[in-house]
Parts: sequence; C-alpha cells; structure tokens
Amino acid sequence: MRRIRDIKPRRYRKTITVWASLVVIIGSPSLLIALAGDASASSAPGAVTGDASNWTTYGGTNTRDAIQSTDAPSAPLHVAWRSNAQRGEIYGEPLIADNRVFVATENDTVEALSASTGRLIWTRSIGTAVPSGNLPCGDIGPTVGITSTMVIDPSNSRLFVSGETLVGSRVHHVLLAVSPSTGATLFRRDLDQAHWSASAELQRGALGLDDGNVLVGFGGNYGDCGSYHGYLMAVPESGTGSTLVYQVPTANQGAIWGPAGMSVKPDGDIFVATGNGASHSRFAMSNAVIELSSTLKMKSWFAPTNWKSDNATDHDLGSAAPILLPRNRVFEVGKQGVAYLLNARRLGGIGHEVASQTVCNSRGADAYKSGYLYLACPDSGMIALRLRSGHLYLAWHSSAANGSPTVGGGLVWSVSGNDLLGLSLSTGRTVDTIDAPATEHFAAPSIADHLVVVAGAIQVVAYRG
Repeated sequence: MRRIRDIKPRRYRKTITVWASLVVIIGSPSLLIALAGDASASSAPGAVTGDASNWTTYGGTNTRDAIQSTDAPSAPLHVAWRSNAQRGEIYGEPLIADNRVFVATENDTVEALSASTGRLIWTRSIGTAVPSGNLPCGDIGPTVGITSTMVIDPSNSRLFVSGETLVGSRVHHVLLAVSPSTGATLFRRDLDQAHWSASAELQRGALGLDDGNVLVGFGGNYGDCGSYHGYLMAVPESGTGSTLVYQVPTANQGAIWGPAGMSVKPDGDIFVATGNGASHSRFAMSNAVIELSSTLKMKSWFAPTNWKSDNATDHDLGSAAPILLPRNRVFEVGKQGVAYLLNARRLGGIGHEVASQTVCNSRGADAYKSGYLYLACPDSGMIALRLRSGHLYLAWHSSAANGSPTVGGGLVWSVSGNDLLGLSLSTGRTVDTIDAPATEHFAAPSIADHLVVVAGAIQVVAYRG
C-alpha cells in the first residue's frame, strides 16, 4: 500500500489531469463514458483524487459518487474489529488512509484507529464542545462539536477538521489542520463571520478541497431557528491568506447543509445545493443548485418551478449534495421528492432541467455507478434510478434499506437500523446482511483497504470479506 507521503505532490496533478482529458477526447464512445467519471474525480490542485487504498473525503472523490471500484471486500462480510474508544457521538463518515481510520465526534475529538486492529493510535481535542442547551434549537446532543465529515489531502499529509467550540459563554466555529500521522495541530483558523449569529450556524456538510483551499459549508440548526444564512467558505490549505466567502443571498436561511457537502469539477468549479429560504416573493438562490468558480463567484444556477412552495414547506432541495455524472451532467434530489438531471455546462435557471423523475423524500447522500443512481430515502427505503439516453427511469425499490449508500465489491451497502445490508446493484435484492451499530442520521459506510467501515453513534466497526 502507498503511504500518504508517497502520493504525487500537488504540482504534478495538472499535467496528469490534462493527459487524462486527451485520452477521453481520442477514445472510443465506450471509453469516453468509462473515463468521464474518472476524469471528474481528478480535479484542480488540492483536490481529492480517490486513491484505491484510501477514502479521504465523503463519497470517496470530488464527484460524491460513493464508489470504491478496486479495493472493496467481497460478500459475505464478517466483523474484523470493533472500537469503543470514541469520546462522543459520530455524525460524519469515517475516512481511511495510510492504514488508519479517522473519525471525529460531537465531543470535539478527532481519533485515529489502526485499520488492521481498531487500536486507538492517537486522539486530539480541538476545544470544548458546545452544550446543546447553549444553542437556540437543534437535534444534536448533549453537545455539539464536530458534525461534518473531515477531509484529507494526501499531497501534503494534512487532515482538515471543522468544529463548533465554546469559549467562555460564546460559540465559535474553527477549522484545524492536523497531521494524520501524529494528530499534531498544524494550524487553526477562525471561521466566524462579522455580524452573524454563531450559535444559529451549523457546519454539517462534509468538507471538500479545491485549488489549494478547504471548502466549508454552513447552514442552520435543526428547526431553522434564529438568523442564519447558507455560506460556502474557501480556506487556504497553507493556513495563511484570506478566506473566500460566498453567502446565499436570501433574506434568511438558504442552508448549504447536505451531508456530502459539495462537488467539484476538474476545472475547479464547485456545485452546491441550498435549502429553503425566507424569500417567498423574489427568487434568492434558496432551494437551488448553484455553480461557483474556485474563487466562489456564481456562474450558473438551477431551481425547480415550485421553489416558492418548497421554501414555505421546508422541502429542501439541498438535503443531499449534487453528484457529478459523465457527459457533463449533474444529479440532485432533495426533500421535495423529485430527482433532477441537469446540464453541468449551464444549469439553466428556473425549471430548465434535462430530465426529472418523482422519487422520494431523499435526505443524506446518494451514489452513482454505471448508469444507476442509488437514493437514500429514510422514510420509505432505497430507490434506484436508471439513467439512459438523457432520461431517468425507476429501476427498483428496497424497503429493507434506507440509509445513505456506498458502492463496492459489486454491491450497494447501506446501514439500516442495526444492519449493514449489501444489495444487488441491478435488482435491489438483499445479498448480505450483518449486524451493525446504528448510525447518527446520514453517514454512509466507507470502503477502502479491503474494509467496509461503519461509524455508529459511539462505536466504529470494520468488516472484511
């Protein structure tokens, strides 16, 4: 296995990406389709490239397609190890790199476990977690600390983590870079913005990387209380320089909160989806998919025609992150129960989707592989859509599985209740079932290093084939 320090440094990545693009251009149509997904995973400097032995960001790569194509165990699975070392509840997806599993807790701790045995290697506190009673509303308790999924940049051996901390009686939001090897803090940055109510902002969406920056999205606490806005920030990975900020221009709300965070194209453009906003008479980028440049300048956007009613009924389009698909397509589905296929070159404005399909109230994160989209539907079970000739078709529905999916080893894996289920990619039939810890809300299994790893509420379990 390659260690983190052996992966090519950032300065070579642009050459590699250009070469891959030329291969796609001259290849056959079938090769074009096969490589388009891979090209999406290779991104601008500082991006996550999805090395087969690693799982360094939510969903494995910048496309958020949640696939492990080469390094997954085969069913049936068995428990390799369990760890009860966690000092708080886990809401984010575990990361896997350098033969280690990384998790973060609502008690503001980051922990590194041996991927071979589950042994605790190091633990790092980033501050004092915020008692839930100090917040105006919410559904996380007894403390709120690190809610989002972290991200690793293998090119510079940095693990980035964002958390909520209590300093005296005040709530603060911070970003830290730590060493994956030792847990040592490399830098710490304040994320709080002037004139915002820090206690009303929650950083739930997964972190991302783009063009040498760490991407951090913000929304509100459960209940949409207080005054908050959706934000996307780009913080230099070096720890020096200015933080770029995009604020959703609605009068209030418009959260960027989908658990998988954001998606990033090879050219550095960023796609985010927003939740409901307080602007009901004038469209103001709530319940929208927004394309931003790497400098966080808006380039294009899409919203459904019923955005007003979605605002009024809390039907967030942005309850899941956009997925980047081959052939310059973007997929988005949210709480309003309609899946949208969009044109990544130009999102088109209100009602200009390429295709749509009525599905389910989808919350969490979704997955894509070889023309199939797998949707997390906590209330009704997983739905698979077939993407064919620019249209979306219902392929199957599984009432057994309702957690966020990850594809690997020829199956789609989902934690549902106290079971880890492996489903057939083409039919949804349950192929494998094994006991698992219940997960908190929306974290999907991670797959790398021939392991499937599930971060439960206060336990991490790894499975092998």
